[in-house]
Amino acid sequence: MNARRAISRAALPLAALLLIALGACAPVHIPQEFPPPVPAQGSNSVVAAARSLTGVRYRWGGESPQTGFDCSGLTWWTFKQIGVSIPRISSDQYQTGQAVGRRDIRPGDLVFFRLGGNPKNMHVGIATGPDTFIHSPRSGGRVREDSMDLPYWRERFIGARRVVRVGG
Repeated sequence: MNARRAISRAALPLAALLLIALGACAPVHIPQEFPPPVPAQGSNSVVAAARSLTGVRYRWGGESPQTGFDCSGLTWWTFKQIGVSIPRISSDQYQTGQAVGRRDIRPGDLVFFRLGGNPKNMHVGIATGPDTFIHSPRSGGRVREDSMDLPYWRERFIGARRVVRVGG
C-alpha cells in the first residue's frame, strides 16, 4: 500500500504539468478530499468556492489562499470569487444582507458566533447546510467544515445573514 501511495504522490506534479500544458491553471491548493459536486449557481457557488479552500492555513489578517485566511478574510475572499462584494471585517459583514433565522439557514449564508464580551469580537463562517459551516478557525488551524450543533458553536451562535439570493 505504501508503494501505491508513493506512486499517487508522484503523479500529482505530473498531473499539474499536464493541466498547465493544456492551458489550465494549476490549483493553489489541492484538498485531501474533493467535495461532492455542487451546482455552480446562486448560493451553492459560494459553498463550492469555500470548500475549494479546505486545508488552507489560518493567518490573522489573511485574505488569500497563498497567505492564509482569518475567518472574515475567508468569507470576504470567497464571495469576491463569485463577484459579490462584502465588507472585510466580521462585525461589518454582520450588517450585510438580510437576517435569517436559525431554522432558515441555507448553504451560502453567513453564520456568526460571539467570541468574548466585545460586540465586535465575532467569528464568521459560511453555511454549507442547515447545521454545518466552513470557516478558518484559529491560529494553528486550517480551513475546515464543522457542525454548528457542536456545543461550542451552538452556545455562541448569534445569527445568520443571506447575502446571495437562493437560486440566483
